[in-house]
Amino acid sequence: MSVREQPVKFWRRRVVVLGGAAFLVLAAGVGVLAWLAAPLLAGPRLTSLTVSGRLQHVDPAAVQRVVLPELGDGFFDTRVDDIGIAVEALPWVAEASVRREWPHTLHVDVVEEVPVARWNGDGLMDARGKVFARSGDPAYASLPALSGRDGAEQDVLAQYDTLAGMLTPRGLAISALDVDARGAATVVLDDGIEVRLGREDTAARLARFGALALPTLAAKLAAVAYVDMRYTNGFAVGWKGPAAQTKQGA
Repeated sequence: MSVREQPVKFWRRRVVVLGGAAFLVLAAGVGVLAWLAAPLLAGPRLTSLTVSGRLQHVDPAAVQRVVLPELGDGFFDTRVDDIGIAVEALPWVAEASVRREWPHTLHVDVVEEVPVARWNGDGLMDARGKVFARSGDPAYASLPALSGRDGAEQDVLAQYDTLAGMLTPRGLAISALDVDARGAATVVLDDGIEVRLGREDTAARLARFGALALPTLAAKLAAVAYVDMRYTNGFAVGWKGPAAQTKQGA
């Protein structure tokens, strides 16, 4: 190795060392700048909440309680979709629309549920078959009483809608529909008559009830306790009081 080559190699080594140190300083500086800029990128904090809608059952304070944990570090860091999901998980909330207003305000508009039926006693069901709340309030006593196994809410409601639609033109209404664990359906009319439809062909059997049983029993309906439509060519009648069951042919 010549004497002239040594200073050159030494100089190159110094450049490498100094370059590494400069990189570390630069990286640290970028990290500090990013830390200082983070609040600016997130935007101003949301400090005002408005809850709107025709609210009779939803407490705005309950909405505030589920919103607060979902707030981000600032205006741009707050996920409105996550807040909407949290609000819609509250009882009586059907839909929640969430939006931000610069610089500090969050707006939550709530649409309340509308019960169309009762489920298994005190459950309140909406038109989608969702049981959204429990209530024993007598104000809901006039709603149709649906019952069945857990998880069958939508199927039972769909069956109710079909059967009720068939009776409406005849001036009749269904006050209750029970679908047991085997899938057998029993309808209770608003006049108290129980119509036993079984597991199969429930719509056809109810149609036969309207076309055959009702005209036959028209003069005696006040004394009828139940009508069993599970027969192929006829029906059976259970009478109120001590009267025995009778079977009518087609």
